[in-house]
Amino acid sequence: MMQIEQLDVKGTAAQGFMLCSPGGKDHPNMIVVQCRKGFLMCGYMNLEVADKFGDAAVLVGGADFAAVLANPIKGMTAAAKEAGVKEGMTGEEAAAVLNK
Repeated sequence: MMQIEQLDVKGTAAQGFMLCSPGGKDHPNMIVVQCRKGFLMCGYMNLEVADKFGDAAVLVGGADFAAVLANPIKGMTAAAKEAGVKEGMTGEEAAAVLNK
């Protein structure tokens, strides 16, 4: 099942997409938070491929949208770094940068 939500990221809107347990029962959710200049993605996605395509992408873990926004980022592409995302940010802080 696909869940889509409008998310408030520090006063700006982002679109959250969650594919619930794509591998079946007890599997993690696949999550993407689409921002104006890039996106946050869960561990199901491939950061190296996003980097290859020049996407501003940030890797962050979490089982739902709230966790993805609250958790610290685990990695980013060169384009995300150039956009202003910094190590140590939360998903929400990174999304706010990518939403400017």
